[in-house]
Amino acid sequence: MMTFMKRRAAASLAFCGFLAFSHPSGALASSFYQTGQGSLQQQAPAQTQSSDPSQDNGRSSLDDTSGPTLRAAPVLNPTQDPAGTTQLLQDQLADRDKSPQGRTAQGPPVQLSDFQRLVAASVGKVLPIYGANLFLNVPSTFAPVNRIPVTPDYVIGPGDELLIHAWGQVSLDGHFTVDRSGSVYIPRVGTVHVAGIPFDKITDFLRSQMSRLFQNFDLNINMGQLRSIQIFVVGEAKRPGSYTVSSLSTLVNAIFSSGGPTSTGSMRNIQVRRGKETIATFDFYDLLLKGDKSKDIALASGDVVYIPPVGPMVALAGSFDKPALYELKNESTIKDAIALSGGLATLARRRQIRIERVRQLEDTRSIEDVTLDDAGLSTPLLDGDILEVSPIIDRFKDAVTLRGNVANPRRFAWHPGMHIRDLIPDKEALLTREYWQQKNQLGLPILDPNEDIRRYAPDAPIAQVNGTGIAPSPTNSALALPNALDSDTNVHGVPSNGIPNRRATEDARTSGLTRSASVSLHNNASPEPSTSSPSGSAPTAASVSSAVTGVAGRFPVKNSVLLSAPEIDWAYAVIERTDKNDLRSHLLPFNLGRAILDGDPSQNLELQQGDVVTIFSKADIRVPQDQQTKLVRLEGEFMASGIYTAGPDENLRQLVARAGGITTKAYLYGSEFMRESARVIQQQRLNEYADDLERRVKLAEANSASNALNPQDQIADIAALQKARSIAAGLREVKASGRVVLSIRPDSNSLDDIPELPLEDGDTFVLPQRPLSIGVYGSVYTPTQFLYDTHRRARDYIHLAGGSTRTADTARSYIIRADGSVVSRQFSTALFTGNFESTHLFPGDTVVVPEQVNKRPLLRNLVDVATIVGQFGLGIAAINVLK
Repeated sequence: MMTFMKRRAAASLAFCGFLAFSHPSGALASSFYQTGQGSLQQQAPAQTQSSDPSQDNGRSSLDDTSGPTLRAAPVLNPTQDPAGTTQLLQDQLADRDKSPQGRTAQGPPVQLSDFQRLVAASVGKVLPIYGANLFLNVPSTFAPVNRIPVTPDYVIGPGDELLIHAWGQVSLDGHFTVDRSGSVYIPRVGTVHVAGIPFDKITDFLRSQMSRLFQNFDLNINMGQLRSIQIFVVGEAKRPGSYTVSSLSTLVNAIFSSGGPTSTGSMRNIQVRRGKETIATFDFYDLLLKGDKSKDIALASGDVVYIPPVGPMVALAGSFDKPALYELKNESTIKDAIALSGGLATLARRRQIRIERVRQLEDTRSIEDVTLDDAGLSTPLLDGDILEVSPIIDRFKDAVTLRGNVANPRRFAWHPGMHIRDLIPDKEALLTREYWQQKNQLGLPILDPNEDIRRYAPDAPIAQVNGTGIAPSPTNSALALPNALDSDTNVHGVPSNGIPNRRATEDARTSGLTRSASVSLHNNASPEPSTSSPSGSAPTAASVSSAVTGVAGRFPVKNSVLLSAPEIDWAYAVIERTDKNDLRSHLLPFNLGRAILDGDPSQNLELQQGDVVTIFSKADIRVPQDQQTKLVRLEGEFMASGIYTAGPDENLRQLVARAGGITTKAYLYGSEFMRESARVIQQQRLNEYADDLERRVKLAEANSASNALNPQDQIADIAALQKARSIAAGLREVKASGRVVLSIRPDSNSLDDIPELPLEDGDTFVLPQRPLSIGVYGSVYTPTQFLYDTHRRARDYIHLAGGSTRTADTARSYIIRADGSVVSRQFSTALFTGNFESTHLFPGDTVVVPEQVNKRPLLRNLVDVATIVGQFGLGIAAINVLK
């Protein structure tokens, strides 16, 4: 009994050693079986190394796999591949090669067996060989085994090192190596033969030998460097050959060193041959299924590990816990095969199993349906059988479904006489969770659970904005739409109609075009925007807006009133019903408001089993403008600035009148009206300009080499093309503001001058004070703002700025009006009396003198268009002028 316990302890220690140097990560159990989607590729080290790094060069390979190898899927004969198995295997092998899991070694490409190909053609995917994934990531260099405890039954032999410590009458401390004769020389003691003695008896043996010469001493013996042994791995191994391994190595260690069995090698009948006898047979399934390694034995020098060809195999596909290819042992039944796979899956149809069988004598294949009762489970299996269990149909019996814009999308148990009101008892059942999340917010930012939370020190540097415009931070509104509602799909899976989200609109109209703003960090710095513009550069939209509104830049909106969630579409909801006779789907619309709010029995439709009731919001299906809730923002010189709900037929003038009218300092000519639908159109035009610029740049680049007359022209063309590409890239970053020019007269100052413009949800009307300056920018000596003088014309303000520089392109000068329109020199004669220099200006106008570009006509046109649109893009009227 004691001997048996020692052997079990030795086996356990050896298994620990196997874990230590075979899988340093310790993730052996997780690598036993990986289902994946047809993940069947095996990888093996390109060169075999022993568990003892000092002996790694001791292998004489019988199957040299060194050198580069091309990984490719097996090529099948198209005439024998009607199901497209070739492409299937190639796709799955390619997916495996792209896997982010690190590979510890490279080996030859895996050759799939004929049975694997047959199964793939039958079930539509490659099934793994059970247990093969255990050898996918075998490390090419094993961890040292010097720290592994020596088992008590370890037999000492030539090459082992003994660490002997003695004290008392005799003092001894040294490392002693067992020579080839099996003896060790100990000073003052002599030569002692120790080969063949187990480690747990070596101390008593040496004490008895030394007691002949000494008395009253203590002795401690430990193992130092262990000897190496030479073994052979042959048969269906991935890398058969001669291996020099540690003397602690076992059969399992040797299998891992050789990369495991091939796709045609057995895992259930691995043999160890010592001399002419087979001393052990190991079944890897015992280790994989039960964790039983008791039959793993320690190897001796000269042992041969033989992996025979695989035995009978069956494939388990479909709703099994571990679908794979399994090797059978002895006579097996369906019950035995199901047990190997861990049982049937939860959603498996447990009534019957389908068997595809190869009829060897008839040279045909057959299909059998076997009932999973006691008799069916006892059905014997044959080599090449394919067992498939189908999953249950994903169908709910006696159920109805409520989905869409509701508080709790769910399934209900159906009963006869069930109506709409049974699913939606009151109107509160239609308020979504997102609605209440936004309602309950206190104006604080919502933490995104997918983002990292970083803590900053209290004395962290403060961001200071330098530039002509201040880029706002994201809106921290208590009533801002959640991220889920900003997306293009509905929260509950009902497709959206593509209506732009409100948050994007709010950010767009509050930020303007702030590409020129730069951010620097300073301790104890206060945000103080710079109002200066570099010489020779045109202003951005934010600086032009500042000139009109009289404030330094545009400030971010920190609080807003927005819809907490898309409003319910009370006029339309639908029941999706499947006809039991022809299985066709029918839609039964009903009026949700009349059914829930008014209690109209004609709209409280009776439900049938399988019905799906969908509730829509006004964001899912576009409804008439009169039925939409329209929130309009009035900012600036109004008697009561704020956010108002516009009535069904209320226009802009009527809304301003309801807000108390305008103040005496209001400047109607410089007002800004922003609309989301206009912003979408403007952004589309900007994108079209960018596409056209890129196309023309590519065309010019293709023709520049052939059109260049000399090297100087070619260099100039290259520089021009680089600048044009930079402009095209910058144009991609421009975001439209959505401003609409209202065509208000410069002398307008009354409520009647506001146009009767129909309103849309999200409109913003900004009314500034009357500015006192005119801006002059571009290629002038002093780009800045000048006090407005009604008697001065455009040329007078250009003279005040020092006049045009030598590089100015005065023929392309233009004026940006305070209302957003643009007047260029080319069209001034047609639009106004007199020339461009005598054009009368109004408060808030800006004169721009662009830089001269001495390039070819095509590139010059590119630069002109991109410069104007990229720097301003202020409204539909401005873009139309640039067409």
